[in-house]
Amino acid sequence: MQREATQPSEPEDYFAEARARVDCHVASTFSLAGSARLHRRALGLDVLCAPLNVVLAPLHAILRLIALLLRAVRLRRTAGLLGRAHLILPTRTARAVEEGLLEHVFALPDGPGRSIADRFAEAPPLRDDTSLSEDETRRRAERAAATIKTYTGTRSAVAEMTTALLTICFGAWLFHRLTPGMLSLAPALADTYAMDAAIGNFPLGRALGGLWYGAFPVGASPLAIVTIALMLIVTAAIITAFAGILADPVQTRLGVHQARLRRLVTAVERDMSGSDSVTFAAREHLYARVFDIADIAGGLFRHFR
Repeated sequence: MQREATQPSEPEDYFAEARARVDCHVASTFSLAGSARLHRRALGLDVLCAPLNVVLAPLHAILRLIALLLRAVRLRRTAGLLGRAHLILPTRTARAVEEGLLEHVFALPDGPGRSIADRFAEAPPLRDDTSLSEDETRRRAERAAATIKTYTGTRSAVAEMTTALLTICFGAWLFHRLTPGMLSLAPALADTYAMDAAIGNFPLGRALGGLWYGAFPVGASPLAIVTIALMLIVTAAIITAFAGILADPVQTRLGVHQARLRRLVTAVERDMSGSDSVTFAAREHLYARVFDIADIAGGLFRHFR
């Protein structure tokens, strides 16, 4: 079914204007003050979602990697389905980021109760293209909406990387060792607590206890390591929910936010034009997994050395 003809607009102009609005949007949303306002929404249910997103993030990255491999062997339809799968749980902060993009970058009017796809279906490039059927318009709008979801999902990956960098700094300062994650930090922290407890309980006093256990060190039990690891993972997940307050201004200063948003606009432009080219690549999820791999490798090295 063809829709009623309307005055066409130039899609190139629409997306050029969207790109022109990127710098202003980044300056107002991802500055230190803007990011602090944004992350006030993380107080509440977002803190509960954070630990689950930390668990789901590796699975999300694996799906993205499989999609890239499928696209490389020209299984584009299957790759597209996997690429649109979104395992990261929605948060109030993510919804605020999405709303800011739709309103301030893509200039789509507010639509309470309406989905992102509904609002993209009324964007000029789709609304004014009278050659499209309503089914095709909906398909393209849903692709654009999935791209927006992929973009907002990158924020959780960047927050994970920020937390990992903080963990590395903490481990280097306190233990003088590389601790890219909780699996490598937990044993060091557990051993420290075990040593301090042993020295404190030494029958001849702490001074002689320090000398004795300096020569004959004690290690933490496996149960203590697992307990501390679980506590650290929960703590790190909560920190991750607010890590953007630190990461956003740095990314803005380096131009990362601006470049990523321009890539997003280009990807949405391809979605709306019906292009079958590569979708928006959430490379940050893959980068975050590098820290996980280093953390696991460090834990295995400590266990088998």
